[in-house]
Amino acid sequence: MKMDYIYEFWLENIKEEKLCGLATVLQGEDTENYEPARVFLDTEGYMKSSLTNLLIEMKIIEELSAKLKEKNPTSETIDLTLSEGSNVSIFLDVYTPPVSIVIFGAGHDAIPVAKQSVDLGYRTIVIDARESFNSVSNFPQTERIISHPPQFRESVSITNQSYLIVMNHHIEKDRETLAFALSSSAAYVGVLGPKSRRDRMIASLKEEGIEFTTEQLNKMYNPIGLDIGAESPEEIAISIIAEIIAVQKSHDGGFLHNKEKIHKSKKEYEIS
Repeated sequence: MKMDYIYEFWLENIKEEKLCGLATVLQGEDTENYEPARVFLDTEGYMKSSLTNLLIEMKIIEELSAKLKEKNPTSETIDLTLSEGSNVSIFLDVYTPPVSIVIFGAGHDAIPVAKQSVDLGYRTIVIDARESFNSVSNFPQTERIISHPPQFRESVSITNQSYLIVMNHHIEKDRETLAFALSSSAAYVGVLGPKSRRDRMIASLKEEGIEFTTEQLNKMYNPIGLDIGAESPEEIAISIIAEIIAVQKSHDGGFLHNKEKIHKSKKEYEIS
């Protein structure tokens, strides 16, 4: 059997924690000469294929592309109907990177946010150039990146499973961070501070020629957190992490009081 180079490439991308899909044509694997026919696709449209049938390949790329755009994609077997009426079964395998919470700013109020995130089992990353603040003692069990905003594109890896929290307590740092965060593939960008401060930063970036699409602006949450009356850093941390959970689960974060059901159905998740 020849080396399955498409599968090897798929594994390489998984190691790099990239959202990507692998389609395998299901054939009779009981033959001695069976060689899997596969198609690899990532979110940037990069494709590798070992198929010789271009029609099937095009249909698979279409299916994989749609699958990768889903909010919570899952692996499944599908049947494709070809023009002559025959069917071919395809297994669509999707690798979704683990959810990560990325905190920009290592101030005192970031400590309980990181702790809440770690306690819930999230991969937690703290980014701040101040080594005395961004330390193991302040942020145990987290990944710490010592970096300034101009280096973020080289030092910080963001996926669509990344939930970003901007809390530098420095308007210039927050402004530069916001430019990076909103242009990334992050699922959520939470910004600490009042709406007026956020609007000043967006207006300032616009004056520099940096504008954002409606889709990019819609993933920005400010003021950050659920409205639970939080006052202390620990309470605010709970409200922030609770909001991230609500966004991740496609919920509105309201009260459960008097609701007929607690959880959404699969169909409701797909619609939202």
